[in-house]
Amino acid sequence: MSEVQPALRITAPQLWERLEHIEPFPHFSPEQKQNFLNAYERQEGIGLKIFNKGDLVCKKGEYELDLCFIITGSADLYDEVAGQGHLKVASLPAGAFYGELGALGGLPRSTDVIAGADDTEILYIPNYALKFINSNLEARTLIMDRYRDRAVRAMANAIDLFEGVPRTFIDSLIPHCTIERYDLRGIMLIKQGEEGDAFYLVRDGFVQIVKEREDGTKRVTAYIRGGEYFGEMALLGDGKRYSNVLTAGKCELIKIPKADFLALCKEFPAVEKNVRDTIQRRYREEEQLTPVMSALLEKSGQLGMIQADALLVMDLDRCVKCDNCVTACESLHGESRLVRTGIQLGNYLVPAACRHCDDPKCMTACPTGAVKRRPEGEIYFEYDMCIGCANCSIACPYDNIAMIETPKFDAAQAKKSRFIKDKQVYRPYPLASHDAGSMWSKIFPSHAAGKRARVEPGIFSRILGINRAAKQSEAPVSEAQAKEQSAKAHIPISFPIKCDLCDGLPFMGCVHSCPTGAAIRIDPATLFEQTGAVSVGSRLRKAHGGSD
Repeated sequence: MSEVQPALRITAPQLWERLEHIEPFPHFSPEQKQNFLNAYERQEGIGLKIFNKGDLVCKKGEYELDLCFIITGSADLYDEVAGQGHLKVASLPAGAFYGELGALGGLPRSTDVIAGADDTEILYIPNYALKFINSNLEARTLIMDRYRDRAVRAMANAIDLFEGVPRTFIDSLIPHCTIERYDLRGIMLIKQGEEGDAFYLVRDGFVQIVKEREDGTKRVTAYIRGGEYFGEMALLGDGKRYSNVLTAGKCELIKIPKADFLALCKEFPAVEKNVRDTIQRRYREEEQLTPVMSALLEKSGQLGMIQADALLVMDLDRCVKCDNCVTACESLHGESRLVRTGIQLGNYLVPAACRHCDDPKCMTACPTGAVKRRPEGEIYFEYDMCIGCANCSIACPYDNIAMIETPKFDAAQAKKSRFIKDKQVYRPYPLASHDAGSMWSKIFPSHAAGKRARVEPGIFSRILGINRAAKQSEAPVSEAQAKEQSAKAHIPISFPIKCDLCDGLPFMGCVHSCPTGAAIRIDPATLFEQTGAVSVGSRLRKAHGGSD
């Protein structure tokens, strides 16, 4: 594929000339237009990028939280088709947009996006700037309608419940569905004993099932994850809600009215059979649940274990309490991000360490986008975008992110770099002035060769303190200039550290250093199944419902 052009900075009037004929921008009032253009001038994240035909715009599985408008040219969507290979599955013309599921729902791209023509211009609007779009009713309605359409179709394609249901039925169902989003834990969604009026699909996140017993006690009986559903017992039973259902953190639901759900079951008996089988399974699991395990389920939800993508656990039958795991973590991070205390599930101890949450508060709190997520789910820091503000540390509800002094951070990062063969995997920050000549070519080799490279918006200004006027020049930055500008760069007094699964290293320090194999990484669903708790079910992979 050909090289990608750098971000294009044009004046606000020039930008509006490109947008005024593209939906929904013609509906903006003068005040909304001015607020949007002011945001464009102030925030580097809002900007145009130019691509030539065949350029990779974004890759499937990447977490890019931007709403993208195609200004000129076109974009082709490619995906793996069973038995046919990597094929184009759709094409988006100028005036179309994509990325709404990523910008609104925090989900990864579901296809590769490749420029379909030369000089394809794409406007990137990051999720934190969507308020300047959503302030307009027509724009908000257009984006939410598209979001609902793609969200319901993605769920219908990804879960077994809708297997065999024709697309025409899904088309007729979509207008009746609503999307509900919640950001907090403990919000009541369904109250036990009330009349059932809807069926719910969990699009993303978790809900908690709580059963009120005749003796007045309450038990947490299950957690339902993305790709599963609830509310079916009342609709196919006596009409009364069987349990309370509460949010277990940030979640997104697709609500299907009772009449539409019953019509689905009547027209497609296989769907009703699938749902009734699920009801019977849930009854059996509830009967097997003990009060002790119910209490552990509740506490695990409070501590973020249910919501985790990857848990570090200690097998207590193997652990000899040598503390090698803690020492290795301290060596690689500057301070240990592993505390060998926590709750016990069966023979496993779950210590205090990053959960790599499905709903990472640290990521949404970061003002620069330095907190990233890989397609496999792990959360990591891109330190050359970090300004040391500590928002991520404050936002973490489990106190698993610490701020350490820059000298200690630099020493730990230098030690980590010795284990990495490909130096481009690891980019030390800040760029020391005395290293500008030698490191510049390693970090941005295309600039050293006099070429232009595609980089994240704002990285140059954050690292080198280059102003906007200077950035409009297309002349490559020389090593001498880099050295001079680097000396003036802002260097934060501290940086965040957490368990990042030893990102970039060929091993995980804690696991690698354990002499008995007691330290292991495990999926929480597997952990709860192994300890005899109610199965939290199979999780719908985020990549099945991306933002394209």
